[in-house]
Amino acid sequence: MTTFPSSRFRNIVLDIEGTICPISFVKDELFPYFLTQLPDYLSRYTFPLDPNNDNNDEIEKILTQFDESLYQSKDLLLKHLQQLVADDIKDSTLKQLQGFIWENGYTTGSIMAPLYKDAIESIKLWSALCDGVYIYSSGSVKAQKLLLGNVKIENENESIECADMTGLIDDYFDTVNIGKKTETSSYTKILAKIGIAENDKEAAKECLFLSDNPLEVEAALASGMSSYIVVKPGNYPLSESEKSKYEQIDDLRKLFD
Repeated sequence: MTTFPSSRFRNIVLDIEGTICPISFVKDELFPYFLTQLPDYLSRYTFPLDPNNDNNDEIEKILTQFDESLYQSKDLLLKHLQQLVADDIKDSTLKQLQGFIWENGYTTGSIMAPLYKDAIESIKLWSALCDGVYIYSSGSVKAQKLLLGNVKIENENESIECADMTGLIDDYFDTVNIGKKTETSSYTKILAKIGIAENDKEAAKECLFLSDNPLEVEAALASGMSSYIVVKPGNYPLSESEKSKYEQIDDLRKLFD
């Protein structure tokens, strides 16, 4: 008799880097693509930029969200953006800009997201079995949708195709619409957005957050959610105390009964 998998969690909230997608994809493909394209994008504008310019140019609107001293010249702004990327600063304005520039790479087929095989299979199962599947990443919602909308699928015959998995995701959260990923209040907001009442501890426990970052897992647990650290090659190495403190998972398919 055929048996079907089941999930003991009703809602799933997923980090991206190191959880459903290799960290190396962001550092080795997305960041370099952004830095390569950035000078050309900035050269399309006349500096200093005018924050009151009502021309509906989305990228210019983003650029003028930086400190006024930075968008007085192209070179100043370029140097600042390059430094943010080099230092891996989770700047929300930078994330918005990256989303727009990465869109071109995804649209032209220059970029496809190499999601882990277990993540692809698990997201499909959760979409069918659970109440909701959500993304919570420091990358902008736009960047999240681009990544999930352009997933690299490697077939058994070694052919490659691009798949759109956005239809399996119920909502997207980032640091702009929710808050920092290391703050408990962010996960409390997510529970509310999902529709879980503040005092419903059982429903909160049935909401699972997965991340490679122990600080994020700690914050999620403090909100009442369940949370595991995802262990993948290239991820942040866990200390012995972290290994003993948090539950870990190396294959998301192990979460199904």
